Amino acid sequence: MSNQNERVAAAPFQEAVESPAQRILWEHLRTYDHSFPLSDYSPETLFSSDLQTLEHEFRRFGVSELDRGDQGMTDRVNWSFHERSRSASVMGSPYGNLEDVPYLPSNPFFDQTPSSDDAYGYMYGIRNTLLSRAKDGIESHMLQYVIAKGLKETIDKIFDNLISHVCELILDYYGHKVFRKLMEKCTDEQITRVLDIVLEEPFEFVRLCVHTHGTHAIQGLMRSLCSEEQISRFMETLCYVSLLLTKDVIAHRVILFCFNQFSPSHTRYLLEVIVQNCYQVAIDQNGCCMLKKLIRQSSRELRDPLIKEIISIAVRLCGNCYGNYVVQYLLRLKDYEVTSALSKHLDGNYVQLSYDKYGSHVVQKCLESREFSSRRIIAELLSDIDLLLVDPYGDYVIQTAWIVSEDHVRHVLLFYINRNVPFMRCNVYGRKLLQKLNIWT
Repeated sequence: MSNQNERVAAAPFQEAVESPAQRILWEHLRTYDHSFPLSDYSPETLFSSDLQTLEHEFRRFGVSELDRGDQGMTDRVNWSFHERSRSASVMGSPYGNLEDVPYLPSNPFFDQTPSSDDAYGYMYGIRNTLLSRAKDGIESHMLQYVIAKGLKETIDKIFDNLISHVCELILDYYGHKVFRKLMEKCTDEQITRVLDIVLEEPFEFVRLCVHTHGTHAIQGLMRSLCSEEQISRFMETLCYVSLLLTKDVIAHRVILFCFNQFSPSHTRYLLEVIVQNCYQVAIDQNGCCMLKKLIRQSSRELRDPLIKEIISIAVRLCGNCYGNYVVQYLLRLKDYEVTSALSKHLDGNYVQLSYDKYGSHVVQKCLESREFSSRRIIAELLSDIDLLLVDPYGDYVIQTAWIVSEDHVRHVLLFYINRNVPFMRCNVYGRKLLQKLNIWT
């Protein structure tokens, strides 16, 4: 035994390999060293001559000491599990003897043992080896480090291996991080090749954008676009599918990032598409959120045409369950020009909106806004106040008008309320209004 240890210490890279499994492990590391050379990487610094230490180090690469013989992987894992169970039993485990408990792997693909051909193919760079590494939780970090520190030849080699699987890479949890790191190092020609694949099918591009990881990868690609031709190609496809993206809870981030990343001259046509279809976007749950973010984040040059279009269709938007929030957001801007233009479009529609479930919220916000004239709004409401006092939504508008009005205006409201008290007592909403205003008699 001592002679064997001396032999291992003397020639760790040659004679220490005593089984096919250990040869595979050695070849795995040599492939890394040969494929992705780093200045601070040396097999001698990673391993000692002790075989147990050697096996421990190999586990960093997701490779365990498994005999690639006739037995299946599940049997070998069961053996390891039962060995640990016996040890726990001897040491007094609180769970007792687990020797007879069957081992069920949590990964449904765990018992699919790769053949020896696949194992060697994985090590020598064939059969989509790099794609598998990029999608692995441990090796993807190593691959990102290689991309960040590697030479141009190394990056070119990685790119050539991954380019045909770029869509699959984008949609993977670990793979999209490798993709983003790779885009930072790619040349213009390589980025153009990526665009050729990503933009080839518009609806495949949509599938990438609506994916949780895909939307971040596409944003990483957008950061790498530098030439006018690349940006123009990307914007052309984006404009074609923009309406689909604006209505998605994830993909609308690509639209917002586009306006922040590119100049107004590049996003002009995209803005025109959104303005022309502003109503359809605003009445969507995700679309209205996108419009509010776009107004808040964009420069005045971009948001002014959008605000102008929203004001022109404000009455229609007020009656929608989502569109009314877009109109309310314009009120929160506290911009005199915006509120003045909005007031002109809403004048004459306050009574109609007060009867609506969603429109009544907008009327209340207008009454509370200092930029609006509450006296003018209340004067319009008085024209149909008898029905508003007993309306399920109009009574809330009257409550807000009572709160924001001055004394002389409140006296006018009180006159109309007192005139309708008998009628209001017979109505559930009228009684609630009298109680809220503390004039129940």
